[in-house]
Amino acid sequence: MLEQINHIGFGLILAIIIYIILRFIFPKSQENRSIENQSTISTDTEHKIKDLELQCQRLREELKQQSQQLKTDLQVETFTQLQTLLCNYPTVKKMALIKPDLPAKNLVSLFTSLDNLITSWGYTVIGEIWEQVNYNPQLHQADSDDIQEGELVYIRFIGYQDGVTVLYPAKVSRTLPAGFDNN
Repeated sequence: MLEQINHIGFGLILAIIIYIILRFIFPKSQENRSIENQSTISTDTEHKIKDLELQCQRLREELKQQSQQLKTDLQVETFTQLQTLLCNYPTVKKMALIKPDLPAKNLVSLFTSLDNLITSWGYTVIGEIWEQVNYNPQLHQADSDDIQEGELVYIRFIGYQDGVTVLYPAKVSRTLPAGFDNN
């Protein structure tokens, strides 16, 4: 669909360039032509200009409709992939508030849809929870300003990237949370 939008955008630009060229080649008044030729050329030019204006208007409307369709398709696809989580979350939230001793491991399966969505988008995670790594400021966000590049740190919260583009850096710290170890 993005390729279609690119084609429409190219067509729109092409129509504008043709319009400008026609206006330059066939100005409304030409001193060296007879009034009869001038009238014929002006009429032809006006028809061509009108046609180009109509085509530009049509292309703008198509682009607007395709943009709305892309937005709708993305929302439907994302909702479909997250449907299980979205439908169960309110119940799980209520259960957690009423019964705070509910084991969290019973809730883990709800997040499978999020994992599937991230995978379908082609995103990759930066690090694993509590993994010890060398600090890289391009991939990590330190919890302290004095952490130096290459220093050993623990990943507290994973990050995400799309190819080489970091979408969200992994949050790192020199220590693990109290009461946890790396085993």
